[in-house]
Amino acid sequence: MKPAILLLTILVVGGAIVWLIDRLFYQHKGEETVDDTKQDAPDDPPAQGCVDESCGLRTICPSEQILEGACRSEITYYDDEELDAFAGRGADGYSDEEQEQWRDVLYTLQPADLLGWGQSIQHRGLVMPAAIRQEFLQLAAEHRDAIGQ
Repeated sequence: MKPAILLLTILVVGGAIVWLIDRLFYQHKGEETVDDTKQDAPDDPPAQGCVDESCGLRTICPSEQILEGACRSEITYYDDEELDAFAGRGADGYSDEEQEQWRDVLYTLQPADLLGWGQSIQHRGLVMPAAIRQEFLQLAAEHRDAIGQ
């Protein structure tokens, strides 16, 4: 009987602690207003594993921002359905011929379609080969610079 009372006491105290932590820290977090126009402070640490030149200025890697989509509900195809065969592959798991398939699609895209294509690839659960990803990021940055963003 004593072990049951001890166990019940531990559960009640543990539950009260979890509730208190949730109430104090997490519930009020969603009520804060977020200023989207605020720039990251220059002393923010760079994003881990990021290779972009401007990473020292941001905590989020710009190359990762390129691949993040605003709308996650609809998938758009760019005459690239054959790439769906590569679902489940890692960035280093492609042969030279398979990388050429990716490259053929990448270089036939209109510059304005680059961001949408990157988002489509991500939504479909595909991972670009490492070399193609670097080429994609370079093309996307060149397009962004050309339009003045």
